[in-house]
Amino acid sequence: MNDTDSSNSGLKMAEQNFFFDALRLRTDLNFESQKRILFTTIKDIESFRQQFKGGEMTLEYVIRDRLHTAIFLNQKKNNLVSMDGSKFSLSQNLSATELTEEVVSLIGTMYYGANEVNGLVQ
Repeated sequence: MNDTDSSNSGLKMAEQNFFFDALRLRTDLNFESQKRILFTTIKDIESFRQQFKGGEMTLEYVIRDRLHTAIFLNQKKNNLVSMDGSKFSLSQNLSATELTEEVVSLIGTMYYGANEVNGLVQ
């Protein structure tokens, strides 16, 4: 194994520790990607394991399952990449709850995302 191989495997290990893929994909749409990606400065997935608005779902479940979004932790800035590849800047220095609320609000303004967000209320 050469230096490149070991640095690539080190990078893959780091990605495995920080990348939490979407639990469901939007296979019914013809976009560049079947999921969104939330890049966040939050360092630990445990932060997303609290209840969403006092209900039964966790923040993580809402993002990864109901909103078809992967979470990539420990990034330089908070932003969201949509299924069509558009990049949206999000507020910085937010708690996981605040960030989730902002993501839900942003996705709710998207044509296909509005139905996903409306489904959270039901």
